[in-house]
Amino acid sequence: MDGETLIHSDLNPANLIVTTHGLRIVDWAWATKAAPWVELALLVQWLIGSGHSAGQAEEWLAQFPAWTLTDREVLDRFSSRNASKWSAKSRQSTEGWVHGLAMWTGEWAAHRTDGRRSRR
Repeated sequence: MDGETLIHSDLNPANLIVTTHGLRIVDWAWATKAAPWVELALLVQWLIGSGHSAGQAEEWLAQFPAWTLTDREVLDRFSSRNASKWSAKSRQSTEGWVHGLAMWTGEWAAHRTDGRRSRR
């Protein structure tokens, strides 16, 4: 995840505002430097939460070189660890959005696992 690209790291529907002047990204409190693929990987959960399948989310992300140039194993590990993190958080929280993230990251991790099996 290490890198020199400035990322927002919290691109969720509440931080994306459409105005008459275009899209505005707000709440940069968690901005950080990371590898360019990290921001895209963090979008997957929100795309799934917005009604897309994990496969559809990845198909959309394939338009970005930062996504297609990233090693599949890196994305596999990230999706698995992110799902584990949100699963653990959901066991300690009653917040709906936390449970949503646990479900969506779990869907993505399962999709990546299924993809690994078919690549063998």
